Amino acid sequence: MSAPTTKRLRVQAVVSGRTNPSSRFRVLQYVPALARLGVDVDARPPRIGKYASLHSRWRRRPALGGAMGLGLSTVKLGTRVPAVLRSWRADVTWLEREMLPGALSLEPVLGRPILFDVDDAVWLLSDGHERAVRAICRLAACAVAGNDYLAEWLSRTGVAVERVWTAIDTDRFTFAERSGESGFTIGWTGSASTLPYLESIASPLADFLRRVPDSRLVVMADRSPRLPGVPAERTEFVPWSPQAEAAVVRRFDVGLMPLPDSPWGRGKCAFKLLQYLASGVPAVASPVGMSAEVLAMAQVGLAASEEADWTTALHELHADAEGARAMGDAGRRLVEARFSQQVIAPQLASIMHRIG
Repeated sequence: MSAPTTKRLRVQAVVSGRTNPSSRFRVLQYVPALARLGVDVDARPPRIGKYASLHSRWRRRPALGGAMGLGLSTVKLGTRVPAVLRSWRADVTWLEREMLPGALSLEPVLGRPILFDVDDAVWLLSDGHERAVRAICRLAACAVAGNDYLAEWLSRTGVAVERVWTAIDTDRFTFAERSGESGFTIGWTGSASTLPYLESIASPLADFLRRVPDSRLVVMADRSPRLPGVPAERTEFVPWSPQAEAAVVRRFDVGLMPLPDSPWGRGKCAFKLLQYLASGVPAVASPVGMSAEVLAMAQVGLAASEEADWTTALHELHADAEGARAMGDAGRRLVEARFSQQVIAPQLASIMHRIG
């Protein structure tokens, strides 16, 4: 990669946290690649993550919990003040979502121009979230949206919008040959907030595992799933960690990406689907939003809308190892060509140079 201009750009990133998926994959992963493109990003995560919460015992005491919650929000804002101050000396401020969940806080005093990065339909979460997103769009020089659905909604606020897909680090998520000698591994990875999507297909998973004795399910998340009917002895739970995530995905023979066909589901950026494909793993996915777009780009997996579709798709991939391998190969090629850091980072650099 070569820099699009000789002028180096100073960018101050304001991110949600160190391990938050949006921070990691929409901002932090690009820092080295952007530096090679003439964009120096200061992306120090705050000491307290945006979604840090009180211990449950305090939440059960409304009066005390409310006061402590307000205090926690104040502390969170305090940890973001250094980035706000540094933004005044930057050429561009790169804001990943709003600073506090569902609230406008220090965004009006950020250094300009602001590049507002959005990878979920966060305005659907509450009226406060929508007011905050609209207010930040009025402040921003440009909004960067993770898919077309998000871009279309954001454009209605009047802000200039660029659609930039979330990139995959193809040096971390690498292709692995699967011998099949250890059986057939179905896999899913995600955060606790998205576990309900996996749990919604517990019945077809239980049916498939019952009918295919050499199959097993691996789930990587920050809490174990509740999957009624799925045999515990055929299920492996792996606690999520950034060190383990790529290696665990490489163990899958097929990756699962269930999503509801809803406005929230259509706002998702298909990132776990892309992680599977980058690792040469064919997928079974709900044809919703960005997932439907990816499935239409190449023969990289199978779509499943109804419960029976999930069982049928898993049986098809289990029975046709050669066809599944071809889908995995096609998935890896697709990610390299359209979703790799090498493709996406120059798009971001170009936007930043243009507004900065």
